[in-house]
Amino acid sequence: MNFTSKRIDFKKRLFPDMPDAASMEEWEVWNNNAKKSKLKWFFADTIPSWFSVTFSYRYTNFTSKLKSKYIRKHNLIRINSLKDDEWYNTDTRMMHGMFGLLVDFVELEKAHMQVIFSEEDAPRYMRKANYRNGDLGLKYLDWEISLGKEGGMNQSKNAKQIKALYLWWKYERPLRTELMDVKGSMGISTNEFYSDTYDDAISFTALGRKIDKNPELYKDVNEAYNNAEKKYEKEDEQMLTKLIKIRKSLWT
Repeated sequence: MNFTSKRIDFKKRLFPDMPDAASMEEWEVWNNNAKKSKLKWFFADTIPSWFSVTFSYRYTNFTSKLKSKYIRKHNLIRINSLKDDEWYNTDTRMMHGMFGLLVDFVELEKAHMQVIFSEEDAPRYMRKANYRNGDLGLKYLDWEISLGKEGGMNQSKNAKQIKALYLWWKYERPLRTELMDVKGSMGISTNEFYSDTYDDAISFTALGRKIDKNPELYKDVNEAYNNAEKKYEKEDEQMLTKLIKIRKSLWT
């Protein structure tokens, strides 16, 4: 049971003129007027506040710790974009780990915000904080972007950057040509160059003969591979830097 929502509903029953939303100054005026009805205020605010501090907060805090320890496990970074039966160096795990957190932020946290505030007809299972939906996360980001100066330029600007980084990682980066499949100016890739030596029992000897026979092709293939690798690494570093710079905006 959500004690806060029940508390608000009960308060509105006793004070039908209670606004759904107001500025800090407007709330102060309304509270001062409502407090004049001392008995109603006692039941609508004093008792619920005491109950919240004495029981509800402690219960929520206790259950939250249990969920964090056994379900949420926010002290761990799950890297779903890497295979669980392969070896990866620290730089790769760092890259995938940081962008994995961004993906979770958009598909879980921002999606949850969209469901709570804008999807009135959403089924109950979608209202759980662990429901994953990238489209809903992007929908909420688009709303933040549309705020412009109204919601503060930082909110709109940060949402735009978050969306761009998410789309790059999720959809653009996976379309890269694999390094071994990058073709040189002579139309041959590394995989194609080595293709007939992989299964040879004396592959090093066969490869040596092939390199001696095709030195220009060998140079062209290696140059294409190295240039692509440098290009990918530069782009990765630029995007990771952008992500680090907006890390303070990754909250809901």
